[in-house]
Amino acid sequence: MEIELIKRCIQEDRRAQELFYKQCYAQFIGTAYRYSNGKEQAVHFFNLGFVNILLNLKKYNTENPFDYWAKRVLINTILNELKKEKREYERVQPTENISEYTRTTWDEEEDAIIREKIDLIKEKADLLPPMTKNVFNLYTIDGYKHHEIASLLDINENTSMWHYSDAKKKLRKMLDIN
Repeated sequence: MEIELIKRCIQEDRRAQELFYKQCYAQFIGTAYRYSNGKEQAVHFFNLGFVNILLNLKKYNTENPFDYWAKRVLINTILNELKKEKREYERVQPTENISEYTRTTWDEEEDAIIREKIDLIKEKADLLPPMTKNVFNLYTIDGYKHHEIASLLDINENTSMWHYSDAKKKLRKMLDIN
């Protein structure tokens, strides 16, 4: 993200904010989608997160990578929203989207095989219980540590580790991997 664009957003330049929205959307909608039940909820989560990003831009330290900071704001917003939903409905169903990996050295056949495996893992991960799936996504995909996950989800660090271990065990069983 351009520092100049961020400064213009802080100054409430509406055109800069529109451009900033489009750039953030392209970059972070996949993260929102991973915790949603579909496109509509993903867009809702992203919009809530974007508002928090915009409102907190003054707190952003330009010496640190913007992407990392913004992704954390977005994920914290999503998790707070999921907690609200859980309290209201006693059942949260975040999901999907293990990020796609691309390397220029793969040929098309290898790429197709890897995409097929990723799709299968995504499909099977959808069958995990909601909390286990959240912990799996946060740890495996978003790179959070167990103590951070515990804090974000209001659970014990050992409980986070158990959910991650349980996710791996269940996915192995679903995928018939020893």
